[in-house]
Parts: sequence; C-alpha cells; structure tokens
Amino acid sequence: LNTWMPFLLTGQLANRARQCKCLNGYIGRINPQLIKAKPVIHHPSIFCPNTEIIITTKTNKEKCVDPESLLGKLILKTTTGKMSCTKAAVRMTTASPQTDTWSSTRVHGTSRV
Repeated sequence: LNTWMPFLLTGQLANRARQCKCLNGYIGRINPQLIKAKPVIHHPSIFCPNTEIIITTKTNKEKCVDPESLLGKLILKTTTGKMSCTKAAVRMTTASPQTDTWSSTRVHGTSRV
C-alpha cells in the first residue's frame, strides 16, 4: 500500500481543474510575437476565486498574466467587448414573448449565418 501512495498523490495533484491554475505567479512582460494562441480566461468559480488569464507561448508553455496588469486589463477589455457584442446580437435575434410562433420561426430562420 505504501508503494502506491506517491502515485495516488501525484494523480490528485495533476487534476488541476478543481483549483486555481496560476499558483506560481505571473509573467511581467511578454513579446507579442511569442504568443501562440488566444488567451484563455477562467472567471472566478467555486474552485478558484480569482480571474485567471493563461496564454500559450510558441514553445507550448502556459504562462499566467496578472489580470491587474496593463496586458491583463487589455485582454479582459478586448474579450469582454467581443462577448458583449455577441450577447447583444443574440438578444436582437431572439423573438419577443408577444411574437406568434410563425414569425418567431421566420426571424430565427433568416437571422442565421
């Protein structure tokens, strides 16, 4: 049983979905040319009370960006702006409760891209 203990502990620590991902601090600066993909934003949840911004570098390393830094604020502002535009577009195509079934279907059918 003692020989399995390190394996079990390692398996539990590897499951990072249920805890904060940015436990080792944040990067100070990064050259934009080194960023491989769009940043991933994890909003506060029951598993982590912090907003976390994770970028992937061209060397496939994940780095955390401080949400309070200039870069972090820019990423959050840019992402929030896109999300609110998407939500507004969805709201505009949603039928009102006073619309009958035929026109509701017609509005949704013509608004899809």
